[in-house]
Amino acid sequence: MSGHLDIPGAVFLDKELFTEAGRRREPDLLARIPLLASGSESLLVHVEIEARARGPILGRLRQYRRRIEAAYDSDVVSILVTLRGGEPGLQVRSLPGVTTGPGLGSQYVAFGLSGCDAAAYLTRPEPLAWALAALMNVGKLTRAEIKAACLRRIADARLSEEKRILLVDCVATYLELTPEETWEYATSDIGGGNPAMRLTEMSWGDRLMAEGHRVGMREGAREVLLRLLAQRFGRIPVSVRRRVEAIDSVDSLIRLAECVLTSRSLEDLGLAPRSDA
Repeated sequence: MSGHLDIPGAVFLDKELFTEAGRRREPDLLARIPLLASGSESLLVHVEIEARARGPILGRLRQYRRRIEAAYDSDVVSILVTLRGGEPGLQVRSLPGVTTGPGLGSQYVAFGLSGCDAAAYLTRPEPLAWALAALMNVGKLTRAEIKAACLRRIADARLSEEKRILLVDCVATYLELTPEETWEYATSDIGGGNPAMRLTEMSWGDRLMAEGHRVGMREGAREVLLRLLAQRFGRIPVSVRRRVEAIDSVDSLIRLAECVLTSRSLEDLGLAPRSDA
C-alpha cells in the first residue's frame, strides 16, 4: 500500500478482542484509515500508550497484532507511544515473534516522548505536537516557559472547543509545576498576560460549569462528558450512554470528564459496556 492517510476519514473500530483470565483485553486505540487517492484501500492502525518503557509491552503488542489481523483480515501498523523513558523520537523496530509479511511485516513504530526536544515540537504545525511537548525535554527553557509556550500555541490556534480542552488537559496533566515554577509562571510575562491564554487555562470544572449554566448544570456537564467519551473511545455503546444519562450528580459527571484523557478504557472509568448493549 502507498499514499497519504485520510486522517479525518478515520473510523474507530471495536477494540474488544479477547478475554484473558476473566478480564477483557483491548488495545488503547484501533482505527481504519482510508488512503487518499486510492479508491477503496485503507490501513488498520493500532496504538498502545505506555507510561514508562518496559519489556512486557512487546508481548502484548504482538498478541494484539495477531488478534487484530485475525479479526479484520487486514495488515496492521502498530505504534507504541512511551511517555517516559525509552529511546527518544520515532524509531522503526522489529517485533519479536512476528513473521514477515506485506506492509510493515514484523516491524512496529516506537515513539519515545520524554527525550524529544519540546521547543522543536512547538514549531510543528500539528496541534497534538504542542500538547505532547509537555512531556518532552525542556532543554534550556524552564518548565514554566514550556507550559506557557504550549498553552499559547493552543490558545492562538483555530480549534474546536472540544479539541482545545483535550489539548489543554494534556498539558495540565503532564506538566504540573512546582510552587516555585507556578510563581514564576504567574508573576512573569510568560504566563497569564494573554487573555486568550487565561481562557485556555480554565479548569475542567470551570468549563463544565460554564456550559452547565448555559443549558442546565447537569445536562450541560453530561453532554460534554458524552462528547469527550466519543472522541477518546469512538462509538459509545447504548448501555454506556444510558449509564451516563442516569448520573444525577454534577460533581460525578465532572470527575468522570477529568479522567477521560488519562483512562485506558471505559472499564477504567467504571463505565464498562454491558452485554445487552
